[in-house]
Amino acid sequence: MLKLSVPTHLGPGRYLGQTAYGVEELPSTGDEAVSQKWAAVVSNEKALALTLINDGVYGSDFADGEIRISLVRSPAHSADPAGERPLLHQDRFIPRIDQGQHVFRFWINGGKSNERLEAVDREALVKNEKPYVLPYFPPGNKKKARPCALLSDPAVQIAALKKAEQGKDLIIRLFEPTGRDRTFELTLPMLRAETMVALKGFEIKTLRFDKKTKAFCEVDLLEEPL
Repeated sequence: MLKLSVPTHLGPGRYLGQTAYGVEELPSTGDEAVSQKWAAVVSNEKALALTLINDGVYGSDFADGEIRISLVRSPAHSADPAGERPLLHQDRFIPRIDQGQHVFRFWINGGKSNERLEAVDREALVKNEKPYVLPYFPPGNKKKARPCALLSDPAVQIAALKKAEQGKDLIIRLFEPTGRDRTFELTLPMLRAETMVALKGFEIKTLRFDKKTKAFCEVDLLEEPL
């Protein structure tokens, strides 16, 4: 097994990792842990944090201020034992995990803990979910298109923006990724509409927008009225 060591000066600290629509505190004992697009070391004494974004490496461990990222493993693929038969035959080639060339990318940043933890989720999205490239060449002599949606709070995320499953309304799904309650303005410049939204920490909220009446209403994840 090959790991990449990333030492820090933040002491023991807390080790955090991104989960699905949330953040989990990971072990600080050197035990292997799993997180999604990012992990972070947070020092409560110094009010500092170091964040580490990956592009597809989910295993790591942390102890004594050192992050160790799990890069590759090379055991043979598992096999169920049957009686006296050996688990893996030693007289033939058996494919093994993580063979060949691998390319890893990491983005490391540090700063005040509150600023880092508010920014890292959006930074990880930018690094991992690259925009589509379209073969389109506008002439440049028309008015600049308005953005589809804007949020006044940069920490909040638009997790989905799409046409409703039933009807022609617009669905906007919002997510608070830091664990703090927030109130912010959602603006749809193209449709000339805006509304104030309140989210609790780690809350997911789905809004349905009627393009005819310019009204917003809250719906559940199945787009049914609450």
